[in-house]
Parts: sequence; structure tokens; C-alpha cells
Amino acid sequence: MVVVQILPALNNGGVERGTVEVANFLDKNGHTSIVISAGGKMLDDFSEKVEHISLSVGKKSLTSLLLINKLKRIFIERKVDIVHARSRLPAWLVYKAIAKIKQHKPKLLTTVHGLYSVKRYSSIMARGDRVIAVSKTAADYIKKHYSKYLKQEPQIIYRGIDSDKFSYGHEPDILWLQKFYEKHHQLVGHKIVLLPGRLTSLKGAKDLLLWLRSQDNDAKLVFTANPENDMYAARLYHWFKEKKVENRIIWIGLQASMADLYAIANVVVSTSIRPESFGRTVVESLAVGTPVVGYNHGGVGEILNEIFPQGRVDLGDVEELSRKINQVLENTPVIENTQPYLLSDMLQQTFELYREAIND
Repeated sequence: MVVVQILPALNNGGVERGTVEVANFLDKNGHTSIVISAGGKMLDDFSEKVEHISLSVGKKSLTSLLLINKLKRIFIERKVDIVHARSRLPAWLVYKAIAKIKQHKPKLLTTVHGLYSVKRYSSIMARGDRVIAVSKTAADYIKKHYSKYLKQEPQIIYRGIDSDKFSYGHEPDILWLQKFYEKHHQLVGHKIVLLPGRLTSLKGAKDLLLWLRSQDNDAKLVFTANPENDMYAARLYHWFKEKKVENRIIWIGLQASMADLYAIANVVVSTSIRPESFGRTVVESLAVGTPVVGYNHGGVGEILNEIFPQGRVDLGDVEELSRKINQVLENTPVIENTQPYLLSDMLQQTFELYREAIND
């Protein structure tokens, strides 16, 4: 089997991580694995035989149309069976390239990773020979808005986590703990409420103001962002300062070892005001055994309903959000050692879908 995955770049993110995992899985199982992107820091994560072709397929410019013929030549020369597009612009380029091929057309697969804005441009993610949705939320979205383009029902394949990296009961080693608390000494002796991930206005961080004003405990709210090099984080920093709650907040910046961070957190929060297609940080937190309190919608609601339903909060109910966070801080609930979202399942299901598409 010759499989091409195509995406804009290979920097941090769940889409990029999934691409690397599938590419390495294919290589390990004796298939030809090719990735097309503009490159990035995750290039080093590929196994030795995975081939990377550097093309700026995510650049929104008329010059990108020149890549259609290049892609066509690659698909023909490499006798590609499957092209798996993980983003809208690359998907359009692939769609046009495949249309120009007369014989041995590759099958086009797309993955709906997000709840994109509803417009014709986004419809490409429903036009694949097979369409993967990363959650029921994503599948419902694509069926609601783009059903006329679907050749068949979207296949739900949940993103999976590596249970070796996010193991139940994970404990950081002593050296990591020592370095972490030396750098962030303000956290010593305090419980931690963690809101992980890149901050935007849609992350709902301001909804935590009521909790920050709560006098029930002296726990600290931790952001994995840095106001010094992140414009929105800087605005949020000043907003919290105006509200006189800055003493409750610690900014620690991007972290390399998220499993360690989840393990020392007492509760992880997910306050996105727009539904997310999945909710990787929620799955990872629960996998190591850390409770999550989050808004009950989108992929986050699906995950909480499956693993930790007592962590669900109605969207926008800041009083319930504050109460539940304090409840978890006061009496730590036990998260069951169950993990329905495994990387091994995701890889196997994706592989089987490739086989099905080829055999059609």
C-alpha cells in the first residue's frame, strides 16, 4: 500500500501528531508512507523510511494552484493508492490533482479535525471517497452542513492517546519535580487548577473569574501560555490584573512533558465556549487519573460523558463551574482506570479504512 498524508506543516498540534503516528505505523507494517507538507519541528519524529516531500500546500495564494500538477506527477510516479488530506487547502489541491489522473486514481480520504466555518470552501472535507470524523460531534457537523457531498456516512475514528506516555497513575520523576518547582516556586504548597493549551478568546478563560474570586481555597490557576510572547495571553494577563485576581494565576509557558503536568494538577478545566471537535487535553488528563471539569458540549462533552460525567457543566454556567472546581479540590474523586480512546485503536481503524477504500 502506498499512502500519502498531506497537511500544511508539521509543527505542534494534534493533527500533526496524528499524521506522524499514522505515518510511522504504516512504515512499521511494511507499507510505503509519504507525507507532504511545508515541514516543521516534528520532521524528526518520523521513522527512518517515512518519506517527506516539502511543498507549501497550506499557503493561501494563487501560486498554490501551481502545485496541482506537481501533486498529480507525484501520485502517478509513486503509484499512490491513498491520499489522506487533513486540512482544507491541501484537500482542494489533492482533489483537483486526482481529477486530472486518467488511470489508477488514488482514493481520497479526508479527516474532519475541526468544526470549520460553514462555507463552500469547507465542503471539501466532505468530498472524500471516505470521510473520517474525530468524534460524533464532528460527524454530526459534517452531516448537518455537507450531507449532499458525502458519498457515505462519515466514519468516526476517535483520536487516541499513547497509553505508555499517558499512563494511569503516572508520577513525575524527582528531578522533573525539583526543576519545575524551582522555576515556579509560587506553586509550592498550593493546589493546581490547570487550563492547558494555546489561549484564545474562545478558550473561555474569563469564565473562571468567579472561581478566582472564590475564598474557598488558595489554589492557583495555571496557564501553559506566556504573556511575554503571546498577544492574547498578554491581554488576558492585564484583564485579570484589572479584576485584581492576578495573584491566583501562574503563567508557565509551553511544556514539553504534559503527562507530568497533568499528574501534579489537582483538576484540569476545559472552558471552551465554542464546541471542540474532540478534546485531546481532556482525554490525556483523565488517562493519567486527573479529574476534569468542563463545559458539556462538543467532543469534550462526549469524553466526559464516557469517562467522568460528574465533571460536566452546562455551557456558560460559571457558578456551577466554580462550585465543581472547588468540590473536586476539596474531595478528590477517583478516576477509573479505563481508556476508550487508545492510539492503537485509532491506528488500526485508520489502516482498515485505507484497505476498504482501496478494495472498493
